[in-house]
Amino acid sequence: MSTHLRVAIVHYHLKRGGVTRVIESTLRGLKQSSSKAPVSAVVLAGEVPEDFPYQEQAHAVEGLHYSNSQANTPDPETLLEQLRITARKALGGEPDLWHIHNHSLGKNEAMPGVVSLLAEAGEALLLQIHDFAEDGRPSNYSSNLQNSRFVDKLYPLGERVHYGLINGRDYTLFAENNIPETQRHQLPNPVEADPAPSDAKSVTAIRSELGADKLFLYPVRALRRKNLGELLLWSALAQPGEVFATTLGATNPNYQQTYLDWQSLARHHHLPACFGIGETSKHPFPALMQAADCILTTSIAEGFGLSFLEPWLFGKPVAGRDLPEITADFTQQGINLDTLYRKLPIPASWIQEEVLHAAIRKHLNLAYTAYGRELGPDAMEKAIISIRPTEDSYDFGALNESLQSAVIERLAKHPEARQELPCQTFSIPKPRDQARMIEENFSLDAFTQRLKKLYQHITEKPTSEIDYLPPGKILDSFLMPERFRLLRT
Repeated sequence: MSTHLRVAIVHYHLKRGGVTRVIESTLRGLKQSSSKAPVSAVVLAGEVPEDFPYQEQAHAVEGLHYSNSQANTPDPETLLEQLRITARKALGGEPDLWHIHNHSLGKNEAMPGVVSLLAEAGEALLLQIHDFAEDGRPSNYSSNLQNSRFVDKLYPLGERVHYGLINGRDYTLFAENNIPETQRHQLPNPVEADPAPSDAKSVTAIRSELGADKLFLYPVRALRRKNLGELLLWSALAQPGEVFATTLGATNPNYQQTYLDWQSLARHHHLPACFGIGETSKHPFPALMQAADCILTTSIAEGFGLSFLEPWLFGKPVAGRDLPEITADFTQQGINLDTLYRKLPIPASWIQEEVLHAAIRKHLNLAYTAYGRELGPDAMEKAIISIRPTEDSYDFGALNESLQSAVIERLAKHPEARQELPCQTFSIPKPRDQARMIEENFSLDAFTQRLKKLYQHITEKPTSEIDYLPPGKILDSFLMPERFRLLRT
């Protein structure tokens, strides 16, 4: 690649989060890459916080933020013109390519129209999708239906319109929906870590502050799908000296009360669980990672799956809940994750089954109604079968918070009840040297080279007629009773 390309990267905001982290990595990678293939990149966002490290390349565009965070969202033509003006000024000319993140997520009502207008204008587009409105986000999906002119134009198809998918599941989903192989690309996130040499004093101090002889760390922002109840379940089964901790608290106002309830439950039963230590501790994140004996994950849904890879770069084993549709990408590269569990069976006799079934029936109906679909006659049966590891058990991660709390209460009040569980202790996997394999396949350099080749590839494509994926096709791939979980409602 020898042509100097001008790229406009577009996202709704640059606040801390997974997409912002990928954008930062993209800018860093492009800066560090060979000058033989120069790329000038700017980031256009609805908000640019002061802590975003690439201030000189970031530009705020009015109207680009989430629609629910601004008084008025402009129409697509107006927003596109604002994007063009800002990009042209920042780059010194028109962008050769627009790299747009999560255009179809339903966070900004104008964005599907903006992308459609760009596609029909023959612009080179890389549409990188991290999350889907069709995957358990019916309110987001409804947002995409607000503009009647673009309601059928969510996923444009053309020679110069390409999709970057962050995992094999999504790549396969696009293949099943007949999006041409030449226009879909698996683009896994870069995995970076700067594990400073272990500071024995910091490690000792952290473990002393937490009262931990053995520390299980869940490095995560508290969200509902992260399934914090499962961390508390393990803490209720802890051996003396074991402590389970999370790093970041809740910021979503809809989850604040649940987060407080989990903390209250832990205090009431004196469970060895600590919350948000990344915010309350004076120690930096790498030190917290170094102090841990094992990194825990109990999430029931992920996009890329950084939590399965990053710990190994710190030399720490990963334990907890497996997500095969995500981790398959990693195991195919030879990364060993065979100590993870896919289900955590809880005796059916411990569960108020009528309460569980009623909750599933209610929220399954609500989900299908919100998506404008009718529930099939066997939907409940499929949903229930999918959460029963055996005929006399349920997967703990399939329960809602009140039912999970009841299980934890039982174990806290009656320690002998643990004998009824198939899994009674949380064991630490043997250390494995997997850092080299992860660095080879998911390094920033590998990501950057893949991305630059993709940029060049797209810009060299000729203009073509634009078609669109028929409405609802992606939804059909996601909206299945077997995939339904209460912690995603």
